[in-house]
Amino acid sequence: MEFSFLQPKQNNFINIIIRDHVIRMVELKSLDPLTVKRTNERFLPPNIIRDGKIVDENVFRLILEECVEDWGLKRKHVRFVVPDQYVVTRKLTIPSNIMDDEIIGHLYLELGSTIHLPFEDPVFDVHVLHRSEKTELVLFASPEEVVTQMSTLLEESKLKPAVADVSSLCLYRLYYEFGQRNEQDHLLVVHFDVSCITLSIFVNHVPVFMRTVAFPQDMKVWEVSVTNTQLEWAGDIVQFNVFLEDFIVEVERIMNFFRYSLNQGNEEIKRILLHGDHPNFPLILSKLREKISVKVDTFEQVVYTQDQDTVDPKYYYSLGLALKEVQ
Repeated sequence: MEFSFLQPKQNNFINIIIRDHVIRMVELKSLDPLTVKRTNERFLPPNIIRDGKIVDENVFRLILEECVEDWGLKRKHVRFVVPDQYVVTRKLTIPSNIMDDEIIGHLYLELGSTIHLPFEDPVFDVHVLHRSEKTELVLFASPEEVVTQMSTLLEESKLKPAVADVSSLCLYRLYYEFGQRNEQDHLLVVHFDVSCITLSIFVNHVPVFMRTVAFPQDMKVWEVSVTNTQLEWAGDIVQFNVFLEDFIVEVERIMNFFRYSLNQGNEEIKRILLHGDHPNFPLILSKLREKISVKVDTFEQVVYTQDQDTVDPKYYYSLGLALKEVQ
């Protein structure tokens, strides 16, 4: 099983994001102009999904089946995202005489010798950076068990899983679509939601580094609003500020790692993109801009539905998934 499968017609896709706390769906009306046909979300009870792993399949299946029924998704082709906690990237070089259609097979042969992953039975995808005396590429890998579990649950709920993607690519894809990308700047994408933080470094449109930061249990304190439409922070804001200070130190450490360990001081992060649905997002943005010397962006462009309503930015992650195979 691979990350990408047979590609059905673009407008037949439903784009589903599944996180520890929520299921969100976006369906596009058109690509030019970028217009959304509809959005839906369903918040999940605690401990149905934990750290990206579906731990209560029976309850999750019931909830997913309700979503499929209520949202009219039966027999729709679906794009979905592999949980960040189970995605590994590696920058590799292989012999230049290995052709594109032979790369995946070659990488499987190298498992355990020149390629070491923190799990067995991986699923691969690759992006070739350039060819010369050696072929340089970026490897994306996830445990086959995780991808298969999600795909099977989607199929059992009367959906047709077609494409699996990576969250940072979804966000970068939309950033690029909005024209905010400066081609000369190396970009750090920070995806900050209530259950997980993912940091990804992009060079020439490709993520060359990914790292997830787990929340301490006492930071996973949120609740759904009375209207069932928004997340609200229910924890100690002083403790959250302490966590935020430590997180910013981690951001600086990763930026220094990229500059000095990976590039010997010759390259550096020039820009950060911050996105997420955390209730304290304004505070997170303010602290990053205060403490970090580089420019910190958020998504600037407004997207509209076919009824001319504005799309809530919490759906932008799913919107970036909807652009897969387009650009």
